[in-house]
Amino acid sequence: MKSLFKINLQLHSSGIPTSKDIYFRIINDDGESQKVAVVESYRASKKREVRSQKEFGSDEPVATYATSTDYELEITRAYATKEAINDGIYLDDLENFDFVIEKPDRTETYSGCNWGEIGEDGKLEDKVTENMRFTAAKFKRNKK
Repeated sequence: MKSLFKINLQLHSSGIPTSKDIYFRIINDDGESQKVAVVESYRASKKREVRSQKEFGSDEPVATYATSTDYELEITRAYATKEAINDGIYLDDLENFDFVIEKPDRTETYSGCNWGEIGEDGKLEDKVTENMRFTAAKFKRNKK
């Protein structure tokens, strides 16, 4: 199993990002990177439970507070590159990885990621694509 890898989702090189500009790279512990797939789309969501706090003797809440945040991500229709296939890199080998999204004004890093579901889609005379859902333990945003 490959571990402690970073997956870097590059949205674009310049200008406004389009779907043709989305790909991801695996960055190993030595800082070397390899483009492993072109991705048609991705989705990142943050969820947290909000609870209300009641005052002693009152039926109505006086405040609300948030509990821990869950980070869920999904990559849809990823096409593996020839280099990744030749090097034997598979999404289901990854564990405890970082997922980095580069945007024009910021970098968003989801760390401690582990996949929960990976699927393949194949059609006659078409490339096989992979879909991946995973959960991250932490999130950090850095402005450029």
